[in-house]
Amino acid sequence: MGDKGKGLRNIVLISQISICIMVPTFLCLALGIWLDKKLGTWFTIPLLFIGMAAGLRNAYVLAINTVRQEEASRKRKQEEEINKKVENYNKNHDKQD
Repeated sequence: MGDKGKGLRNIVLISQISICIMVPTFLCLALGIWLDKKLGTWFTIPLLFIGMAAGLRNAYVLAINTVRQEEASRKRKQEEEINKKVENYNKNHDKQD
């Protein structure tokens, strides 16, 4: 996949994080505005903060999961490389005996 694949993956991750933050924020904002018009109260500000907090939590979880997946992939590749080197060493060692 190379560098181009990494770049595209990063763009997708940034888009996902943006959506994870914006959707709860705007939904809570819209709900707050609707409740304010319906009930004549001031729910907009608290709901806006709740929406932002939910969005930030969603973004954090997404970022942590992505980091964990990358770490697992890196470890798996390292183990495969080590196993190949061990197999090659064993083949060469067996040929010499």
